[in-house]
Amino acid sequence: MQSEFVTPESLLLDTAERLGRVRAGRIALRIHLSRLSQAYRDPAYARIAARMFDGLVAGYRCQVFALTGGDIVATGKDMPFGEVDAVVYKLRTLFDADPLVHHDPYGPEDGFCSWYDLETDYEAFLAACRADAVGVGIAQQKKPRGPQAQTHPVTPQDMERIIGGLTETTVRPFITAQAAVHVTPIGESAFAFQEIFVSVSDLTARLAPGSDLSADRWLFQYFCAALDSRLLAGIQSLTLYGRELPANLNLNVATVLGHGFTDFARRFPETKFCVEFQTIDAFSNLNAFTKACGLLHQAGHRALVDGLTPLSLWMLSETALPVDAFKLMWSADLAAQHHGASDRDPSTAIRILGPERIILARCDSFAAIEWGLRQGIRTFQGHFVDATLIGRIQGNGGGGA
Repeated sequence: MQSEFVTPESLLLDTAERLGRVRAGRIALRIHLSRLSQAYRDPAYARIAARMFDGLVAGYRCQVFALTGGDIVATGKDMPFGEVDAVVYKLRTLFDADPLVHHDPYGPEDGFCSWYDLETDYEAFLAACRADAVGVGIAQQKKPRGPQAQTHPVTPQDMERIIGGLTETTVRPFITAQAAVHVTPIGESAFAFQEIFVSVSDLTARLAPGSDLSADRWLFQYFCAALDSRLLAGIQSLTLYGRELPANLNLNVATVLGHGFTDFARRFPETKFCVEFQTIDAFSNLNAFTKACGLLHQAGHRALVDGLTPLSLWMLSETALPVDAFKLMWSADLAAQHHGASDRDPSTAIRILGPERIILARCDSFAAIEWGLRQGIRTFQGHFVDATLIGRIQGNGGGGA
């Protein structure tokens, strides 16, 4: 049996197949960033380009897919051509120096942007989506199961140089957000919060290609602490999917104990945040972590422990950390049968901690949601949530689905 890989292409194909049921008023367009010259293949450009669709996402529930090869596909219903074209015009301006942009714009040989009227061009659009999904799936299967690329650990001197390159300008294109969804006992769903974070892998590829920043965990924590201030400076809005959502932030204990977080929170005086701490950061200095949680609670904010595995979930169920929630990472191991004290059932740990305090993250399939609901968990996050539940919430105007 072949392994299934969740990729932007597979999510797009799933969407395209569902769009075939009701095609009236729907269009799609593909921005061929993969055809641009190498100078414009930096991931930062792709992120900027994807964000230019934010207005269409907010106003018309447009769906945007950033594909593995760099292309961007957007699709929506009843989107005024003028507003869509305005986005395409801005993209052409962004890449104006590349000859591809000026080759037969809007004509049959336009290599920068492909348009699809799904009432008449649906089969062509679906075929293109299938070809992308198949191509990426084959590439994933051919990847070796060992180390994917040769990387080298960084020295303290390397780290100082990398941190020296961290500025608000270099970090901002890599700030991203992912929503989490709350599901009620009767199956309705609504936005729970958005997690705002920096894509460290993409940022590393930009600042230090070929480097493994996480090889030394203490150097990596030092890097993350330096990154926090740039993240907080780079956040300009708490709006996602056209509405202001409660925000979770990935921060270090030292950031909360210093002035960085307090100064940031003053910019959003009406907002209460939840800070997500990594387990290693929390347990490296429990006194400092406890103090940080206390400061958050005094200001009306919340604290969460992130990145839990079945084992660490059990460890925390036997402690009394001063946090409001726990983020458990979904894996097939969670759903496996567990027998005896040596292989403890995570369901018991969830009952001890309280399922209402658990967020199940990295949900990549319906099986993850189904398992979580059986445990009493109601809050979910991950690519499967992005592709399914969020679309249903938007389709119902932000309320239940």
